Amino acid sequence: MGLVNACADNGLEIAVSGTRYDPAKVDDWLPLVLQGVMAEAEARRIKKRNIDSVETNAKRGTPHGRIPYGFRRLYDPRTGVLIDQTPYIRIDAAGKPVLTSDGDLIPVLADEKRKGLTPEAQVLAEAADALFNGATLRKICRDLNARGVPTPRKPRKATLAENPAGVVKGWDPSTLRQLLMNPTIAGRRIHRGEDIGPGTWEPIIEYGTWLRLRGLLTDPSRLTVANPRGPAPRHLLSGIARCDECGARMKAATNMSRMARAYTCRTEGCMRVTATADRVDERVEGVLLALFARPDFVSAVVAAQRRQEERRRTGPDVAAFIEEKERELEEVEALREDRTLTLRAYAAETKRIETAIEELRNRQTASVTSPALRRLLTAGTLQEGWRRADLMDRREVIRTVLDVRIKRAQSRGRSFDPSRVDVQPSRFLARDSLQPDAALEQPAVGSQS
Repeated sequence: MGLVNACADNGLEIAVSGTRYDPAKVDDWLPLVLQGVMAEAEARRIKKRNIDSVETNAKRGTPHGRIPYGFRRLYDPRTGVLIDQTPYIRIDAAGKPVLTSDGDLIPVLADEKRKGLTPEAQVLAEAADALFNGATLRKICRDLNARGVPTPRKPRKATLAENPAGVVKGWDPSTLRQLLMNPTIAGRRIHRGEDIGPGTWEPIIEYGTWLRLRGLLTDPSRLTVANPRGPAPRHLLSGIARCDECGARMKAATNMSRMARAYTCRTEGCMRVTATADRVDERVEGVLLALFARPDFVSAVVAAQRRQEERRRTGPDVAAFIEEKERELEEVEALREDRTLTLRAYAAETKRIETAIEELRNRQTASVTSPALRRLLTAGTLQEGWRRADLMDRREVIRTVLDVRIKRAQSRGRSFDPSRVDVQPSRFLARDSLQPDAALEQPAVGSQS
């Protein structure tokens, strides 16, 4: 009505389905207003039907929205109705992959390494296996890029200009992590950003395994930051050493006027700590090599790993608990439909069960052990393993077994004070399992900054 009146006030006509109306005339104004009201009512009905359809699909656990990475959707060739969402390739009588309801499902056998999964699902399944075997997201992405595996990202204009097919082949850890953290690959239905229960499709990764995978990816001791971005680290302690003043992770700087390379605190409000990177690296490596020489170091690491493995082995089956709670939630829903429960009791029970499910989902079930540390312990000697380790493995070992803090310089002299670098065993080693040692206090390092 507002548009009709505005047009009438400004002497404008309105054309509807080829018929011109002058809203300044009463005989034309009335049908315009009536058509507008009817159109608004129809729009509201369509909106309600769409919302009801989405809610119904969510309760049924059927797919909705765009196709997740790793899956295919099968539609009836005659009616166009969605039949299935699957991570498996279907084949016809000639053995060629097809996407119709007439295809046969290839059986997936463990000894055949998931034969039958789509190429995209294979990427996720192999990435999960690699993570459990000690690989990092960066290493997996480097392998995918070397193989030229396309990513799920949409191409930009520059990409289309160079590659008309629109295939993006640049994997990065954040993209891979996001795909692996998606509950859809574990056969779970997501509605309004929440996991509401099992879906109707087969998972790429079993739910219990996916919970362990999520725990591994969200484990704070695994990575310096939850979701690494940018280029791979080039310095031993960047993002690992902490500022003793504010506790923030320190960054590496290579453009300092007095130092070729330094670790510095860049946190706003602090920025009080800067130290020569070479001297800090020497100090930390000296402590680590001194720990390697101690007879109780290996036993402390083995004991720490044994504690982690014992917690993983004897811990509760989180997936089974979640399924039990989901069945309990379905029983509450049935009682509500039968009007056995009052609305208040239904709301209270639903909240209690959903809170319990969320707590179970947030429980980390993955083992917090370091693959790089395991490789170090399997070397001939710890010193030999350290010399052979690459930068990423060295960083992981330091992050796992040491807690490094850099203190503020007390004077502006050019000599470097090793006591500024406080190195302690990490929580992983359970600090009381290692007795104090002079090597942890003040190893011999160079005196020039």
